[in-house]
Amino acid sequence: MNKAIFFYIIFFFLYGCNEKSNSFIKTDNGYLLHFHEISGDTNHVNKGCIVNLNIIAKDANQKIIFSSKENGLDGVSSFFYDSTILKSALNSILLKTFKGDSLSFYMKSSDFYKSLFGENFLNRIIIDTSLLKVDLKVLGYFNFQEQIDYEKKLEKSAQNKEDSILNLAKKSWDSKFLNIYKSRGLYAIKLSSNDSLNFYRDSIKNEIIIGYTLKEISGRVIYETSYLKPEIYDRSKEGQLLKGFEILVGNFQKGDSIIALIPSNLLFGKNGSFINQIPPFTPMKVNLKIN
Repeated sequence: MNKAIFFYIIFFFLYGCNEKSNSFIKTDNGYLLHFHEISGDTNHVNKGCIVNLNIIAKDANQKIIFSSKENGLDGVSSFFYDSTILKSALNSILLKTFKGDSLSFYMKSSDFYKSLFGENFLNRIIIDTSLLKVDLKVLGYFNFQEQIDYEKKLEKSAQNKEDSILNLAKKSWDSKFLNIYKSRGLYAIKLSSNDSLNFYRDSIKNEIIIGYTLKEISGRVIYETSYLKPEIYDRSKEGQLLKGFEILVGNFQKGDSIIALIPSNLLFGKNGSFINQIPPFTPMKVNLKIN
């Protein structure tokens, strides 16, 4: 009978650890951690490891300020557990966690960015001191070799997702449109053609003026130029335009309006763009006007 009771106690303890939890833990530096899930794993943070997290940070208006989905590789944000984090407000939080734990807490925006990206990054952008609600999922604490293997899997997964998204969009275009311009995985359609406009000065031979909207294929707007302030580039200088834009500008005329599907290798590639919240391996839909 005693053995049976002992067995049930252990069973319910382990079951509880692997399911939901409403535990609250307070760190030494005053952060109240609300644990939504306690994994029961023994993989703990250690000096020199790589920290892999899924993060969503929102402000008081529920606006997403930072998201691993929009900033990380296949939804994962990875950081070296070095002096930047060791000396930061986040360190006491990580010391309370194990692989698989899910938790939330509140942290000042400046402390959040300083903890993950350091003082130098903080000096490059405008950060206020408002509180962020941070939802954190610990995906793993890996050594260097484990991280290499892990990132290979993440890259393969991200590439497969990009291929799937692009193939679906291209299949739809193939069934709807004629005269699709195709080059290096890029699809483009000319929507209209008008006289070139230049609001500021007479055209210069090597000058190209473009206005555009950059979107994820799902529809999320990444960037849009101002109608009255398009971007100006010099054709004679290499490397000013992303490869996808170079292809479009080189194969369409001034005055053309174009819509295009562009694979990531012709845009921001496997690095993405942190500032613009473009994750690695993200294909784009571009509406482009050449002036």
